[in-house]
Amino acid sequence: MAMPLPTPAPSPPPEVAHPSISVEINTATRKQHTELNRLIIERLPLGLPPTAQDPSLLGQGLATFAQIFFAFEEVWQSIEDGSHSLNKYDPDKAHEYDVCSTLAFLRPNGLARSERLRRDLEHITKRTGKTAKLGTYEKALAQRIRDTISSKPHILLAYAWVMYMAIFSGGRWIRQQFDSAGPEFWTGEPHTTPTEKQDRKDTSGFSFLSFDGEDDGEDLKTDFKARLVDIEVLLTEQERQEVIDTAQELFGHCIELVGELDRRMARRAIGLLLLLAGALTLLFMTILGFYWFDNYGYLRR
Repeated sequence: MAMPLPTPAPSPPPEVAHPSISVEINTATRKQHTELNRLIIERLPLGLPPTAQDPSLLGQGLATFAQIFFAFEEVWQSIEDGSHSLNKYDPDKAHEYDVCSTLAFLRPNGLARSERLRRDLEHITKRTGKTAKLGTYEKALAQRIRDTISSKPHILLAYAWVMYMAIFSGGRWIRQQFDSAGPEFWTGEPHTTPTEKQDRKDTSGFSFLSFDGEDDGEDLKTDFKARLVDIEVLLTEQERQEVIDTAQELFGHCIELVGELDRRMARRAIGLLLLLAGALTLLFMTILGFYWFDNYGYLRR
């Protein structure tokens, strides 16, 4: 009697092949990316000469978007210096510890932007005498980013890829537009030596768009991309999807921030128009009063 063949053990499920997470983010956010670029290209000339005489309007926009960098880089710094709660090993959170430990070495030195952004904002405030005002939306967004990343550090990958790569791509074009405004626009002082070429890396007001070194950050970009490949293999399927979803949400937030700035500028314009109308009305009434007095006042004497 033939012996029955043993039942083969079930094969392990095949590993899901993914493109790199950077490619997946780019694919998932392509439509939003195009829309955000359009919004920025349309509005940027409003803050530059000849429409604007100083960088106060640019400072308002810069302060608004800077809150995103301040929020995620603040949490990242806590991971890098070891003060984040997940930097301490817990057997029940071994995976989260591994991810957090790898994140501590993901960002090349010199890539962070918060310090330069703060210096740029301080310079613009000093140059214009106007401090940018933050609305409820961006304040709430910044706190939400801090809270979410603190509990899920892996979504730092979404913020890092979207915001840092923006500096390397569209940021280069924006820097050219800022630079073309001329030193007088940024400093308030005439450029007395036309033959002297100003070093962009030392230009106050938009130094956050430049990097130290002869490569102007290209070496940092290459290094960052290589490190990103090393960490994405640690992510679970759920974590990977959360990173992609967060990148889409981030683009949505940036588009909404442009809308908030539009509404704020519209309210300011209406306020200025009302102020102007009030001043003109007062002037007209004063002129009318003098006219009445000149023509009729003496009749009562």
